Amino acid sequence: MTYFLRLLMCVLCVTGTAIAKPPLLMPMPVSVTNLDGQLQLTSSHLSVYLDEKYRNSSKLLFENAAFLQNFSSVTWQDKRSAQLKIEVADWLDDIPRLDVDESYQLIISTEAITLKSQTQFGMLRGFATLNQLLFSANTTYQLNAMTINDAPTYPWRGLLFDSVRHFLPISDVKRTLRGLASAKMNVFHWHLTDDQGWRVALKSYPKLHQVASDGLFYTAEEIKDVVAYAASLGIRVVPEFDVPGHASSIVLAYPELGSGTKLDGIERRWGVFRPLLDPSNPNVYRFVEDVVKELTELFPDHYLHIGGDEIDDRDWQENTQIQLFMAKHKLSDTHALHAYFNQRVANILAKYNRKMIGWDEVLHPNLPKQTLVQSWRGHHSLAAIQEAGFDGLLSSGFYIDQPQWTSYHYRNHPEPIISKTLSAKEVINHSTFTLTRLKGSSVNGKVTVFRDTQSLLAALVSIEGKGRFITDQVLQTEYGFELLIDTWMGPTKLFVGKTTSNQAAFVGNTPYEMKSKSENKPSLRALNNALHEEQGKDKGGRVLGGEATLWAELLTTESLDTRLWPRLYAIAERFWSPKTQVDERDMYRRLVVMDKFALLHGGKHKQQLNERLNTLLDDNVTQDEIAKLLKFSEFLEPAHYYTLHHLAYLRDEYHHGAPLDKLVDVLPVESLMLREFDYSVDDYMQTCSKSLETSLQFQVDEWRDFIKHNMHLIERVAEWKNPYLQIKNALQSKESQPIINNNGTIAQLVASLNQYHKVSSLCKNSG
Repeated sequence: MTYFLRLLMCVLCVTGTAIAKPPLLMPMPVSVTNLDGQLQLTSSHLSVYLDEKYRNSSKLLFENAAFLQNFSSVTWQDKRSAQLKIEVADWLDDIPRLDVDESYQLIISTEAITLKSQTQFGMLRGFATLNQLLFSANTTYQLNAMTINDAPTYPWRGLLFDSVRHFLPISDVKRTLRGLASAKMNVFHWHLTDDQGWRVALKSYPKLHQVASDGLFYTAEEIKDVVAYAASLGIRVVPEFDVPGHASSIVLAYPELGSGTKLDGIERRWGVFRPLLDPSNPNVYRFVEDVVKELTELFPDHYLHIGGDEIDDRDWQENTQIQLFMAKHKLSDTHALHAYFNQRVANILAKYNRKMIGWDEVLHPNLPKQTLVQSWRGHHSLAAIQEAGFDGLLSSGFYIDQPQWTSYHYRNHPEPIISKTLSAKEVINHSTFTLTRLKGSSVNGKVTVFRDTQSLLAALVSIEGKGRFITDQVLQTEYGFELLIDTWMGPTKLFVGKTTSNQAAFVGNTPYEMKSKSENKPSLRALNNALHEEQGKDKGGRVLGGEATLWAELLTTESLDTRLWPRLYAIAERFWSPKTQVDERDMYRRLVVMDKFALLHGGKHKQQLNERLNTLLDDNVTQDEIAKLLKFSEFLEPAHYYTLHHLAYLRDEYHHGAPLDKLVDVLPVESLMLREFDYSVDDYMQTCSKSLETSLQFQVDEWRDFIKHNMHLIERVAEWKNPYLQIKNALQSKESQPIINNNGTIAQLVASLNQYHKVSSLCKNSG
């Protein structure tokens, strides 16, 4: 009997009867009303009604609609007898635009399906919902009768797709677009230029792709094909042309446009580098205009991303001509020079009917107010963007090139939800702390623990350069306080002592060295002033939505999907569904289904893991052995945050030539098996049910036996010494320490088992 089936049976033992659940959809619609009865379809044929005047326009959309591909044949029929009746109020231009109406209504009766929408793009979103409903129906093609009313919360729901650090072929692009459509995402932000390469062939400056691409680039014909394909899925394609920084590829091809640093070849390392365009050089603006003109011929969207992030200003500081230019134009510092450059670029974009998007660093009062600013730095930066009167996008917290738990992304609302306003009635502790990262500067901050007006513990955490965080997840221990906050790094667990503490912090599943020291407590008035300021900020511009970012330093075509699926469905829900959709346990219930549903649209996350296990073993490996190693992988998670990036840097493997051929490079970012186990432990803690106790202990015993009998296989892919002994200790002892290495971590397994042992002891002691 499988673990999940045993778990379901045990839950039913506790609850008595199964509780009706919403349909297995993600993103969850605004409203679902169940009706009596079912509609029976067959896979052989579907008859469709659509007003004749729209049928020619719908041809490409219908060819690429995944929902209609469930049926062997699809034919037009009159409205009265059609099985699917489509009513579109207004058929728009083929290319989707920002703020297009994507709402739809879906009525499934016992006789037919009626899909109503204002535009064909709303129709496509309705198709996506129908496709998920059919998937849940499995092979029966029987749909429960219901009415769904649905519309997105945010108009901008995107994915940044980095094709520069590692080139990703058109087949990867199109497969990803199909997945985005299945999740009701509507923006494909295509990162095409960076230090390590230029990936688009342009007629105006051919040396960009001839010299700075290793021959890996997209032709104009390929790009036009992708744009048309994306439009047929209701997805906008927004290109990113990164200036004035991240410009090594430009400076390599056309050194006369640079500010000083000379290059001998393509940049192979990952990071931030010196080459910048020269804002004092008129030819730079001619270059920008020529590139923009050609990009607008390839990409019809009204927005064009100019990057604008991570400026290393040393070349500007050391260039005499640039310093004289700054003096002439009364530019006080390089930040002002950067703003001057961006203003001129914005004017060029406006000439070609394009609006500018840039990362946080472009923010400046003199920018045109129509500029859209995308925050990678965090919610504090997004708030500053809004306060300055600009519209914003959030990407911080959605960096899916990093392994992170899906629940962390799910809590990361573009507009933070404040469930209650906290005020302090007593200050308990005030500590400073330093969290040491494997690469880069330490994270320094302050923690003020207090009791709120309900006498519950809470904390205000201030982190240098990252703003303030408020949490009511504070636990007092005999040694001090343990608190959990969501930071830009991930779900972060901090420990502060009554005097000092050297207890490690945790970023997700990964421990980091941390030291804290108690200091004089602030006054109650000062603390409340800080709390009220943080919780009562006035905003100016609106938040249009957000984008997940898939940077490709540690990604290749062999591992791409393992970072995308299934968690991108949960991020899509965060952008689409109502802000009240916050039940994490229900999200995971549906995510297990989405893990399989993604395969329907060509998702290769399971295939890529399977292929990696094959390459790690010899040619004589059997499918039974692969199946066992796949099971073993469910005990592991990659280390969270940028731990894998930083470990690669410390090994001198943070560059294009590093082999990304380890198991950890394709491990799922989260063990859904362990997540289900944790929820079962939560149920056990609430009930101390004997049946749950039996089931949980049986599961732990089964895990231990499985690892013991398959250690000869595990040792062939594991990269630490004596893995069985260390995992055995975690499975048996009541307190264990996590194990982390280049091949991943069993830290979450350890945490799950530690909690189980603790709850088991409490229940047994309670009688």
